This record gives sequence, C-alpha cells and structure tokens, in this order.
Amino acid sequence: MKKAFLIYNPYSGNRTFRLKLDQVINKLQSGGYVVTPYRTMSVDDIYKCIKYAYDHDIVIVSGGDGTINHVINSMLKAGLNKPIGIIPSGTANDFAGYLGIGKKVSDACEIIIRGNLTKFDLGKINDRYFINVAAAGLLTDVSQKIDINLKNTLGKVAYYLKGIEQIPNFRPIPVRIITEKKVIEENIYLFTILNGSSAGGFRLAPDATANDGYLNLIAVKQCNIVELFNLFIKMLKGEHLNDENIIYLKEKRFQIECLENIETDIDGEKGPDFPLNICVSDQKVIIFTP
Repeated sequence: MKKAFLIYNPYSGNRTFRLKLDQVINKLQSGGYVVTPYRTMSVDDIYKCIKYAYDHDIVIVSGGDGTINHVINSMLKAGLNKPIGIIPSGTANDFAGYLGIGKKVSDACEIIIRGNLTKFDLGKINDRYFINVAAAGLLTDVSQKIDINLKNTLGKVAYYLKGIEQIPNFRPIPVRIITEKKVIEENIYLFTILNGSSAGGFRLAPDATANDGYLNLIAVKQCNIVELFNLFIKMLKGEHLNDENIIYLKEKRFQIECLENIETDIDGEKGPDFPLNICVSDQKVIIFTP
C-alpha cells in the first residue's frame, strides 16, 4: 500500500474535520493508502512536521487556502516534491473550488484515490510562494482581521460583515505597476494578482488557467461610489474586465511599488511589505485533480 501524510488544520471552517477523520482514513485505506495524520496547532507546526513526509508517497492537506499555502511553502523549503491531495475544510476554498474539488470529504478522497495528477504554476512574491492570489488594498486583508471563532461560526458571512465594517475607511492608494511592456501609475482601491480564477468568492479572472505560465492582475481604479457599486455588481457576474475603472494585465512578471505602509495578502495570509516583485515561479506543484 502507498503511504499518505495527512496534514490537517483543526481550526479550519467550522472545526468539524476532526469528526470526519475516521471517515477520511477509512476511505483512503480502502483505496490503497496507509494514512499518517498530523494535527497542526499553529503555522509553525506545518513547517516543523513536513520532515515526517519524506518517507511518504503523497501529502494530503485539509484546510483552507491559507493552510494549503503554508503546506506548499513548507514542502518547497524542505525540497520535498510529492503529489498533493486537497480535502477542502476552510471557510474560503477558492483554489479547491477552481480545481472542482467540493467540500464533501468522500468525493475529495475519491479524487485522490483515482490518481489523476495535474502540474500547476506557482506565483512567487518576494521570497514566498502563492498558489492562488496575492493582493493589497480595500478588503484584501479581511481574512487576516476576522476573529477565528466568528469565522468558524458564521462562515463566509463573517467576511462580508468585516468587509462592510471596513468600507467607511476605504481610500485610494497610489501605486506604480511595472511590467516588461509598460509602467502604470494610478490611484487604486485594490489589486489582486491571480494564478487561479477566483478570490473571495469572486471570479475576478474568469478565463485564467493556473498552468499557462502567466499571472493575471486586476486592479480597481479610484472612482466614485456609484461607479464602484456598479463595478462590484459586474464582478459578481464576471463582466468587469472591460470596465473603464479596471486595469487588467496578463504577464509573467510584475513589480509593484507603493510608498504607503499597507498590508498585503497571500492566499488569505499576511504577505510581505512593498516593494513587491511578483512572478511565475520556476517551481511547479503537482496536485490530484478531478
């Protein structure tokens, strides 16, 4: 039988994965895997425990986008190149959703058992990697500021409530976006750079594919409140890319400068400080897919 190292975040989502752990092990065992579960208590635990995965055939991660991000970064730091299985259990599961992996654990386990593997790009922002999104500006750091108990109780509603709380304080930020082809200086409310297609439940880059060698930048320019409201309606429909208040670029590399000290976000976790050097990494990740 093959060996699977399962890293799970007991605090993800509504904290119910631990109640499904036996179901997961039983399903994977029946599919030919001996499972070693590892319960993480902190982000540091992920980086410490990855050494135990060396003698396993695959790594499985159960959590949200942030947990997946840290597992991938820990594997790259350790020089560990193993296929990754995803069992979504977070409040936000944007990348799993992009892959078509639902939250039903039996279905996620079946995807791993079937063994279809796909190679994906990774984004790199300064010295860290991201699988789905890097962002800054209005609402982009909401997930970092939500109390974990509120998030587990209310789910995605907690994101919306925290976002509404931030709106009265939003303001434009001056940035310089540098690519190989152009330099853009603009006051913007937010920018996202996507490897996948979705962030925060919005399909911001509807046509993006995470293995085409490119990243997609979407930035919202400074505009009045009516224009901003109409723009968010378009975002919900995936009809925003041609709006005059949107900057949309598809490139392999970006440099972004901002003189203000604003927080950045990587896959729902705190990101590095400006200036940002963002590119498609030479490193790839192999993931079980439907």
